[in-house]
Amino acid sequence: MKIFRTLSFVLMATASVGASAMANTAQPADPRALLRKVNAYCPGGIERILPGEYYFCAAARDFGKNHDARARERLRDAAYWASKPAQYVLGLMYFNGDDGPINRPLGVAWLALASERHDPRFEPAFAKAYLQLSPAEKAQADAYWVDMREKYGDRTAGTRAHRIYLAEMRNLQAALMFGGSVFIDGIAPPNGDSVGSFNGPGGARASSVGSGSTGFTIQRLIGKSGDDFFRGLNGTVTVGDAEMVPLGNVVTKASPKAD
Repeated sequence: MKIFRTLSFVLMATASVGASAMANTAQPADPRALLRKVNAYCPGGIERILPGEYYFCAAARDFGKNHDARARERLRDAAYWASKPAQYVLGLMYFNGDDGPINRPLGVAWLALASERHDPRFEPAFAKAYLQLSPAEKAQADAYWVDMREKYGDRTAGTRAHRIYLAEMRNLQAALMFGGSVFIDGIAPPNGDSVGSFNGPGGARASSVGSGSTGFTIQRLIGKSGDDFFRGLNGTVTVGDAEMVPLGNVVTKASPKAD
């Protein structure tokens, strides 16, 4: 059972940071403090299944090694694959001027994207940040958001990420049903037991997810991580369906649970 507890921790790293580091965040905070709470072990095999979760984890790892420029690129990659924590951290970075000039309108646009599923971890910070903007800054934030939504909003990025996730999960399920094996790089049990781990080139580790209870347990763990990642994606009203509206209209609809 130790292997399954280990896998659960690895696969749900970003979910746990949402429940702890980002919980009850009611105003723009320190993005580095949030990233330091993310588990820095990022199994490479998750990239093809949940790329948004993988790149967010990789960004935290790179920040921890002071590779700031690469970490910011990883955050943008994660945002492209609908990672709301990544979009939230980018919003904090621009709003606060972390490692660069302050750009409050751009920060608010990122925070708006992070909040489009009305997640109480992110929405209060977006609302408070927006209300701090001047009228000119609000107009600029609207312009940024209209442009960025086409690439990073859930209609595009969320659909893109969910389509890949479903395809990979179907492949995994088919392999399990027909007795095949699926190799997930970077996820290996302690001492190489139970799941058929092996050493690859350059010390790389991987796991063979075969049929039987072990394979189905790992499938359930990955499925739970996917459920957490995509929670709120389907059927949400982000800012407007047929027509774009100013961000101020969204602020007035902030979650009643926001403090």
